[in-house]
Amino acid sequence: MNWDAIVAIVEIVGVMAVVASLVYLAIQVRQNSQLISQNTSVARSAMVHETSAFYARFFELIADNSELAAIFHRGRNSEELDPIELERFEALLEVYFTSLEDMDHQYKSDLYFDEDDDEDLMQFMAPAYRDLIMCKHGSAWWDRTAKARCTPSFYDKIQKIREGWVAEKD
Repeated sequence: MNWDAIVAIVEIVGVMAVVASLVYLAIQVRQNSQLISQNTSVARSAMVHETSAFYARFFELIADNSELAAIFHRGRNSEELDPIELERFEALLEVYFTSLEDMDHQYKSDLYFDEDDDEDLMQFMAPAYRDLIMCKHGSAWWDRTAKARCTPSFYDKIQKIREGWVAEKD
């Protein structure tokens, strides 16, 4: 057999092996992409579920305890609270805003909503927490503790929203 023919056959077999490898890799990449997409959807669904579950537990806690409900109501409406009631109201604020901060981090990681709108999640949710942070007790709590307890990006975001509300009042 001619050596040129043998070299040509080996080259053809080599090219076929490369093509087969590329086809196999393309299939693997496509399957991996589909799996990543599915996992992202599951993570987003889990975050939305966790958020719903948090709010249900948070408000169930208040609804199930008439004393805590009264504190929450009076605190949110800037009514007087004794020191223990103020401590309990501020604890509710801690729980609420810790959860908001967690949602914000998940949102920034693209694990929250899969929407095309450009509105930031904290801006979107602002009506839900406006009364809590603008009341006398909530505002004092935020001014006193938030900068030390929140990440800088979350603090700055909420502070900017809050300053917008203050400007609206003036």
